[in-house]
Amino acid sequence: MAQTIIPAVKSICAGAALALLAGCGGDERSSYGPDMETDTITVTANRKAYSESEPPAAPPPEAGANAGVMLAYSYSMGVSVPKGAVEPMMSAHQQQCIAAGSDVCQMLGSSVNSWGDDRVAASLNLRAAPQWLEKFRTSIASDAGGAGGKLTENTVRAEDLTQYIVDMDARLEAKKTLRDRIKVLLETNEGSLSDVLAAERALSDVQGEIDSMTARLRAARARVEMSSLDISYQSDPETSIGVFKPLTQAFGDFGRASVASLADAVRFVARSWPFFIVLMIVLAVLRAWWRGRRKA
Repeated sequence: MAQTIIPAVKSICAGAALALLAGCGGDERSSYGPDMETDTITVTANRKAYSESEPPAAPPPEAGANAGVMLAYSYSMGVSVPKGAVEPMMSAHQQQCIAAGSDVCQMLGSSVNSWGDDRVAASLNLRAAPQWLEKFRTSIASDAGGAGGKLTENTVRAEDLTQYIVDMDARLEAKKTLRDRIKVLLETNEGSLSDVLAAERALSDVQGEIDSMTARLRAARARVEMSSLDISYQSDPETSIGVFKPLTQAFGDFGRASVASLADAVRFVARSWPFFIVLMIVLAVLRAWWRGRRKA
């Protein structure tokens, strides 16, 4: 039985590979993304202004989960409010997520930017449980209306991860079975040191694949269990700019425009005076020549 470990391991690996190809139908992908065959469903139109106070309801993820379909929902909302309400509204929504707890809502990022005195923009990115997120999205539309603004964007997308999760689960179980059989061979067979080391390397490779597949499967399930939401806040130009502000800006720019015009005149003189001197010399020479010709 001195040389039985390596042939047995190779036989097990070959049989497991054939089972994976036959049962799962394809090579294992390193991650779900553009190369993964998923379905993306756009539920509402992008950049659409809503007169109602509540956004259109999206299909609940629980209904698809109960039917055996695992959908990862992602939401995108846009709010246009007066300049002074942008940052307070974003901070209030951020505090609501923090107060709900990390098991319900998780902050992914936020930012506030301003341009001059009129334009303010902010963004908030979070991930939350579907039940809590449904109520939160309704409150966003209500907050925008209460602040004198409106909802400018409300997009819902769903990515079907059912096939990916089922296939990955099947591959993971096959890898675990292969790992257990290699362990049994190491425990029940004896061989040379090189054979034992080769079998242990094969066991280590299989365990590494199991850990990687487990992490990717956990990430995919997390996307199904918690939906993502991106909120963009913009200041409303009509309410941010006063009626007389263009006139006050014109008076404020009067002195600057006058000085700029004077500077342009000085630059013109600085560029043209050498040509003026040359012209005077040429005219003087022509006048002297003309006088000499008349005397002659």
